[in-house]
Amino acid sequence: MKYRVLLSNDDGILAAGIRTLYDEISRIAQVTIVAPTSECSGIGHAISLFNNLTLEEKKIDGKIWGYGLAGTPADCVKFAITKLMKEPPHLVISGINRGQNTGNSILYSGTVAAAIEGLMFGIPSMAVSLVAIEDAPVDYGYAAKLTTRIAALILEKGLPEGILLNINIPNLPEEEIRGVVISKQGRSTYTDYFEPRGEHEGLPAFRNVGGEMLSSAGDEDYDDIVLAQNKISITPLRFDLTHHDLRMDIDRWMRQNIQDELFELAKPKTKPPR
Repeated sequence: MKYRVLLSNDDGILAAGIRTLYDEISRIAQVTIVAPTSECSGIGHAISLFNNLTLEEKKIDGKIWGYGLAGTPADCVKFAITKLMKEPPHLVISGINRGQNTGNSILYSGTVAAAIEGLMFGIPSMAVSLVAIEDAPVDYGYAAKLTTRIAALILEKGLPEGILLNINIPNLPEEEIRGVVISKQGRSTYTDYFEPRGEHEGLPAFRNVGGEMLSSAGDEDYDDIVLAQNKISITPLRFDLTHHDLRMDIDRWMRQNIQDELFELAKPKTKPPR
């Protein structure tokens, strides 16, 4: 096969979502899996700097199926691209994650972080999540087939530079899904509740057990609102956090209100392209 695909996730190497996706996408590409040895949900884009990362081969019938790395999702993608793979992948896919990654949760997501790491290497990348609540029956089959269709398109056509796709799929039979929306990151967020957990090593201990998700308000193209309509949400994301449209305005405001020659010297000469 002429295409190489790297799979990772934040649910762990033994998660059902990544195995189902592997079985499907192996039909169109040579697949390498490097995923955390344990669940890393909510770990964001953390990387390991001061601890050893052990690597464990995962085999089925004596054949290596994937690799478990004792690190974060970002670690896994870094390691795969720089150390494990002889040639870089043509596409990085993170998922299929259990539970949606929308709104503010995108910033916490290890699933999205793994895709961003691929993008940082200049490789087209996508993050895929199935909107399944805890203890609900889950079928990754349709999500894996849809992901493979989109992956085939990206492998053939590519993606715009600096852009990854964050895909969220309702946990519904295919016939109940009402369409696809190229959405935008919403404003949804989870409430936090820190539950007392007695003492740990003589100090009071707490655990964030979370609460309800506060939905976005207003725009029907927000990712979480799209999902509530039983539609697939595909959001193009970038990791450049610069608000380019405001650079000139902030520069002018600073120089008008802070009389200092350093601010005059710092004036941007031209408005940068977006």
